[in-house]
Amino acid sequence: MRLTFLAFSAILIFPCVSADENQRAEEEFFEKRIRPLLLDRCVGCHGEKKQEGELRLDSRQQVLEDLVVPGRPDDSRLLQVLEYDDDIQMPPKGKLAADRVADVRAWILAGAVWPETAAFGAAEAVDSDAWRQHWAFQPIQDPPRPDFGGADWHPIDVFIRHRLQQDGLTASRLETGPTLVRRLSYAVTGLPPAAEDIEASAALNSGGLFPWLVKYTDRLLAMPQFGERWARYWLDISRYADTKGYVFTADREYKDAWKFREWVIRSLNDDMPYDEFLMRQIAGDQMAGNDDPAQLAAMGFLTLGRRFLNNRHDIIDDRIDVLTRGTMALTVTCARCHDHKFDPIPTADYYSLYGVFDSSVEPGDAPSSLRLVDLPKPREPVIFIRGSAGRRGDRVSRHFLTALTQGDPQPFQQGSGRLELARKIASADNPLTARVAVNRVWQRLFGRGLVDASSDFGVRTPLPTHPELLDHLSSWFVKHNWSRKSLIRYILVSYTFLQSSQRRKDAEQVDPENRLLAKMSRSRLDFEAFRDSLLSVSGQLNKQLGGESVNITSQPFTHRRTVYARVDRQNLPGVFRTFDFASPDSHSSKRYLTTVPQQALFQFNSPFMLAQAQACSEQCTTSEPAAAVSELYGMILRRQPTPGELLAATGFLETANDLQPENQMAAGWHYGSGQLNESRTQLTRFQHLPVFQKGAWQGGQTAPDKVLGWCSLRATGGHPGHNTELCAVRRWVADRDCDISIQSVAGHKLPKGDGVHFLIFAHGRSVGTRHLLNQNMTMNVSSSDALTMKAGEAVDFVAWCGDSDSFDSFDWTIRIIQTQDSRPIRQWNSERDFSGTRSGSRISPMAQLAQVLLMSNEFSFVD
Repeated sequence: MRLTFLAFSAILIFPCVSADENQRAEEEFFEKRIRPLLLDRCVGCHGEKKQEGELRLDSRQQVLEDLVVPGRPDDSRLLQVLEYDDDIQMPPKGKLAADRVADVRAWILAGAVWPETAAFGAAEAVDSDAWRQHWAFQPIQDPPRPDFGGADWHPIDVFIRHRLQQDGLTASRLETGPTLVRRLSYAVTGLPPAAEDIEASAALNSGGLFPWLVKYTDRLLAMPQFGERWARYWLDISRYADTKGYVFTADREYKDAWKFREWVIRSLNDDMPYDEFLMRQIAGDQMAGNDDPAQLAAMGFLTLGRRFLNNRHDIIDDRIDVLTRGTMALTVTCARCHDHKFDPIPTADYYSLYGVFDSSVEPGDAPSSLRLVDLPKPREPVIFIRGSAGRRGDRVSRHFLTALTQGDPQPFQQGSGRLELARKIASADNPLTARVAVNRVWQRLFGRGLVDASSDFGVRTPLPTHPELLDHLSSWFVKHNWSRKSLIRYILVSYTFLQSSQRRKDAEQVDPENRLLAKMSRSRLDFEAFRDSLLSVSGQLNKQLGGESVNITSQPFTHRRTVYARVDRQNLPGVFRTFDFASPDSHSSKRYLTTVPQQALFQFNSPFMLAQAQACSEQCTTSEPAAAVSELYGMILRRQPTPGELLAATGFLETANDLQPENQMAAGWHYGSGQLNESRTQLTRFQHLPVFQKGAWQGGQTAPDKVLGWCSLRATGGHPGHNTELCAVRRWVADRDCDISIQSVAGHKLPKGDGVHFLIFAHGRSVGTRHLLNQNMTMNVSSSDALTMKAGEAVDFVAWCGDSDSFDSFDWTIRIIQTQDSRPIRQWNSERDFSGTRSGSRISPMAQLAQVLLMSNEFSFVD
């Protein structure tokens, strides 16, 4: 009984990636992965000069008509011969690497998009001067404000409202305090707000709310959780992962990858100027601090990409891509085989950057395995004709992009040129870098950038929705020392960000996508914020800052923030894909939201989700239905239930408790601490141990715990606390009416100390007791003395110390044999069944209610 109808009714349809964005991504995949492959491995025998088998693989028409069935890779002749599944095997000298074959399969499956209409390896005719008029290449200047509003208006609001007025629209009203507190908390930290901040904002009138919100914003920006939240955005851009991908039998691990994440978090919290932030990731080995491993870890931005079976050309291509798209939103790698078909990027520019990275190597040693260093003698690059390394063309210098250089580009003079390249990218005179950074911040705060294509500012990208505002923010950003915290604060305290998100039919008719921002757009929590919120409201979130990557998908579940999740390129967990996690294989400018059934199924059935629901219910201080419902609403949704919600929820609890009493534990094993009465004949208290750490249930993240001491339980035994109020208790709860017999072996292996006491309790009485010092003994309940149990009744296996709790580690393995009508029906084994999750096939009615609230749109959306 899960109130599933309430949860299902709360699920909405979310926006997916637009058709234009899909088309652009598919064209880019063809240009980066398919065209170079065909040119390098196929066109030599099946091209303009030679057509073996009367086939031309540089012919769009022939490939799509004769060799490929779009959307059906297994029916495509091209893939069959590449996979060596046919009597004809291509290329004849040896099968392509697995990742290249996988690229072809992915391309066909996505529809085999092939934008080529002219000669396959030649550049199309492009107006060589058209780009000069493109908005993104114009110098950044702070434009004059429109003559609109009062002198004290925020500049952002002036630009936004002036644009709204042109379309006959006005801004929405100011949002309420509690909603704004939630919005600000998620925007800055990615976590739900504290209940006391919700209450404080609700008590303020309109005159006092704005000053309070400004101070609240400053408080949030000063929290270390800011860096954890905003670091994840940069990790998407830098295609962070803890592994290299498929590399044959070589070591797949980047053992120090987490140190790059650590550097990003720390630099964000320290508000490192963005220009320095970029330069250290490109050329930290040539800047101050180049002997500091913590600073050199910044270069993981370049070195933590895929390894492409250790193909150096592809590794360098990947570095050029993450650098140019990540910092300047230019698709430079499209010029690998030919001059860029749209943007002012000749092939010579691509190979000039190729030369920079070809002159840089990874030493893989101290002080940082993530750094690059320059070769003693830089390599002078040449153009690879049609992208083929075997066909060497004209020599080029190592220089910056021609279109962003006044006059002819000058060759780099310092080693590989990486430091000079970094300075050019991070320059205030570069018209792209500040615009790209500001647009990304705006995209994170509003769900959509002022420029939609946040990693492509090329000539095919239309004007921003508010071009003057973009330039104002970019100019402001540079003038304020490239401070991201200052920029974020500047946006957050604008009326535009603080306005209501309620639907407006008048605005929807004029601007259905809310591109003009007549209201705030609602946004859904991403994977990280959703998982972190579950842990936060359940009281389970581990707020430790930094550290190595952790596995978040296997039991026992870690309670660390999701930013610390281990990312395995080759085996990305299904739950990551289900919740639209960014692909770590390449630069990702934004997450694409989808709504699929697997998301709801995870929320219904995931042991992690159920554990958080159970933990929420256990935080309730009362079992009285109305009071408990109020506690749950306050805990999870940070508000009190409406009268209708209170009536429905209390009705559910009362009905469910008749079927499954609230004080009845779920069937199976439970792990806790307990208290004995003075005569040690009765267990007067049982409380679950709260933390599972390193294979044991215990009192806290470290042992001994300040409250529970050494009290702990593991698969084969445990350790009691320091007195009879802190016994280690392994409880078994019957799942049905039955008879049980018990076979167990208890033991204490140390000659030191005063031994451990063991006791089995059932039906309020002792059914077995031992005191053991450096010995093992059986503690059984035979089938002839079988215990008759009702569903929900418990047997407790209790261990406590003597006068001292030193040397009191114990072993205790238990088998429980269930029978009905003298017929065996099930065996329970304490060692085999041991788990890092709470036991039982059912969760309590209170936990079921908590689960419904955790699945609601109100919890999953920011507003």
